[in-house]
Amino acid sequence: MRIAIATASPDDIEAVKEAWKVFGASIVDERDKVEFLRYRLAGDVARLPLSLDELMESAQSKAENLILQLKRERAEADFYIGLQSGFQVVGAQGPRRQVFLVSLAYVTDGHKGFFGYGPGLVVPSTIAGPVIDRGIELSIALDRISGKEAAGAGAEPWSILTCDILGARHTFVLAMISAFAPFYNAGAYA
Repeated sequence: MRIAIATASPDDIEAVKEAWKVFGASIVDERDKVEFLRYRLAGDVARLPLSLDELMESAQSKAENLILQLKRERAEADFYIGLQSGFQVVGAQGPRRQVFLVSLAYVTDGHKGFFGYGPGLVVPSTIAGPVIDRGIELSIALDRISGKEAAGAGAEPWSILTCDILGARHTFVLAMISAFAPFYNAGAYA
């Protein structure tokens, strides 16, 4: 069993492995060897999605581009995964606008594909406003709020906003468990 993940992050691989421990035995026999392969996509641009549609499009595009990349390399996998974090904006303008940091996964076997949604975390307007309204990089907005170069030093939004209680890895584990549900519980999705 080969599972290909479109990511540059070792933490993303660990999130997929952690999720697989939860449901993998429902997909393959425990004795089967499972390989988790990380691929950096050519031309992968790190742009923060600002809507659920953009999040979904980005995660799906990563998985589909990974399929194409592997075909060019004359390789294949049993599953292809695209992961994406970003903002989901509710109520686009004014004081009632709410912004959530969310993580999304898209899993496909090359024929069928499904999304999984991780938890959502409210983003303070002091961070969301500059990012959405003025196009400031999220890491810069986080640095300004935290008063240090936390984001630039490898910390990420989930950790900063939850005082290191939740990290992106945790959120991707939940998103992966959700995205794989139609594969490990095929009867419910038939």
